[in-house]
Amino acid sequence: MACVPGIPWAALALGVALVEFLRGGDTELAARDVRYGVLLTGGSLLAGALMGLILAGGLALASRVVTRPWAITLTGALLGALVFPAEFLVVAIGTDGAVAQLGTTFLAWPFMTAVAAAHSTDIVGRTRRRAWLWAPGRGQTQGPTPAPSRTGRPA
Repeated sequence: MACVPGIPWAALALGVALVEFLRGGDTELAARDVRYGVLLTGGSLLAGALMGLILAGGLALASRVVTRPWAITLTGALLGALVFPAEFLVVAIGTDGAVAQLGTTFLAWPFMTAVAAAHSTDIVGRTRRRAWLWAPGRGQTQGPTPAPSRTGRPA
């Protein structure tokens, strides 16, 4: 949820810095753009880790109380909507409050909330509709182990 709005702006800032440096332009401007790119990348990753911890922890706690899948989905949507401003803050700091970047990040907010809601039941383990979230385990790939016969040899 976090890197989707921030990383494209970081790539743009680093690309602009490269063009400014290769063109022989203002090195201070290029250094500022590199700083913005690093701030956006690192900030997005840090915000993503924080958002993931809050979202997963909140869903784990809510799954102890709430039993219905729709309620878990609603909880995931609420938590997703509440944690996304961390990424908005990173983009605001990393772009000096640029209107276009903040506007697109703001427009991504409902979509990221919907992503959190859609995957919340899988995150707490209530459903397994999205197989890519679940590594194949012993119970999923193998059948039951046959019981040994009385002679000690497999049947």
